[in-house]
Amino acid sequence: MHVGVLVVGGSLTGLSAALFLGMHGVPCLVVERRDGILAHPRLRGLLPRAMELYRQAGVEDEIVSRCPVGAPPTDLVSVHARTLSEEHEPLTEPEDGGADAEQVSPCGFVPIGQDELETVLAQQVRERGCDLRFGTRLTDLAQGRDGVMARLRGPDGTEETVEADYVIAADGASSPVRRRLGIRSSGPGTLFHMVTMHIHADLSPALRGRRIGMAYLGRPAPGTTLGPLDSTGTRWFFATAVSSGSSGDIASEDPAAWVRAATGLDALDVRLLEQVPGAGRIFTFPVGARVADRYRVGRVFLAGDAAHLMPPTGSLGGLTGIMDAHDLAWKLAFVLRGSAGPALLDTYGAERRPAAEQAMGQAYARALLRWRLPGHGGGCTLLPTSVLMYGAAVPEGAPGTRAPHLYVSEDASSPMSTLDLYGTGLVLLVGPEGDAWESAAHRAGQRLSVAVEVYHLDADLAGPHGLTNGSALLVGPDGVVVWRCDGRRGDLDGTLERVLRDLLCR
Repeated sequence: MHVGVLVVGGSLTGLSAALFLGMHGVPCLVVERRDGILAHPRLRGLLPRAMELYRQAGVEDEIVSRCPVGAPPTDLVSVHARTLSEEHEPLTEPEDGGADAEQVSPCGFVPIGQDELETVLAQQVRERGCDLRFGTRLTDLAQGRDGVMARLRGPDGTEETVEADYVIAADGASSPVRRRLGIRSSGPGTLFHMVTMHIHADLSPALRGRRIGMAYLGRPAPGTTLGPLDSTGTRWFFATAVSSGSSGDIASEDPAAWVRAATGLDALDVRLLEQVPGAGRIFTFPVGARVADRYRVGRVFLAGDAAHLMPPTGSLGGLTGIMDAHDLAWKLAFVLRGSAGPALLDTYGAERRPAAEQAMGQAYARALLRWRLPGHGGGCTLLPTSVLMYGAAVPEGAPGTRAPHLYVSEDASSPMSTLDLYGTGLVLLVGPEGDAWESAAHRAGQRLSVAVEVYHLDADLAGPHGLTNGSALLVGPDGVVVWRCDGRRGDLDGTLERVLRDLLCR
């Protein structure tokens, strides 16, 4: 069997990679060693930039409809205290203003658990032709000059050899593929192990009318978190830190006592719910901070937790993995169909690794702050999440920044953003008098067999993009500005062809 891309790991990053590859018409096989979606929320919400990428793929509405919390994010509060019953403690963490977020994105924060999100993604990739196999393990991997040979073992023990042009290793923080490739990681390392449970309990005496999105608590240990699983007010996600993830340490403890200590309700009736089918009521995973020293060896690429591990604070780990998948998907698609040279794939690690280091530093500093852990933020200055996603100010078409968001349609039922112009190909934005650029883009695209969509922006839209009548912006499939020209002069055909050749490593 031959596939364009083999994705090892069918969790958030792997399923996102399959979704984005499908946008570009690239067939892929996804293998996941678990028997199905892990029934555990893990990621507690999607940041607006992640939703922008899912919007490109046409799954924004489906994700929002599966949001189980049942309350707009503005109605939910974060609690920082020793116990849930005690008064809120001030937290000196930069916050994002809602008005600012609305100005820079058509999408908002979506409070959805990772299990619900992965259910949506798995359904969507299968409907779009992806071969998704649960209960399937990668047992061997060998690279050649023209492809990768992978040995797979199915749920019934049957083995199969698959040949792939490229492999995406999205197989988690312990990544057997990363270890097989001999790639080391750098960073603070493991902070602690997190023990998580789903519980049924009436916490109303401690909530005092508050609707919480997440509580960061000091008991029974720093690193304790509590959040709603649905809108009933009785089903909760609970997590606390332990020094070791060994089953012996956990078995000697009373989980219900942990919950009582965290809530400050000594007589609380606590019932543990099954959260991982076949694996019991308690799930443990490491919380740490590190980034792989390399993202690529030959035709194999790391993505998501396989490439970077960061504390769950701020949902930055999930966002970074989704952006890994999106960036790698369009670059693989361009190379596989011959639109770009193989060297384009080198830009994946060059661009994504620094982004992961920044996100890891921010998530680590937030973890130290929210959980009152020893340390001073890891030497990292905390930035608002909007700055991490879009820069210090709303950009005006500067290369390297995401193109501005402006509404094109005023239809309240289905508003269209300029961000909806991007996703699968290259886009040239020009001002009202951009006919010469459009003709040049058409001819350059024909010579290189690369489609370049051209959009003329009126004065209201052109201004925020920094466009005058003689200027142009080239935007990549991820919505990031890759080149701009501030005036029509010289050989437009030759200029655009050189830009396209440089961008696509031709």
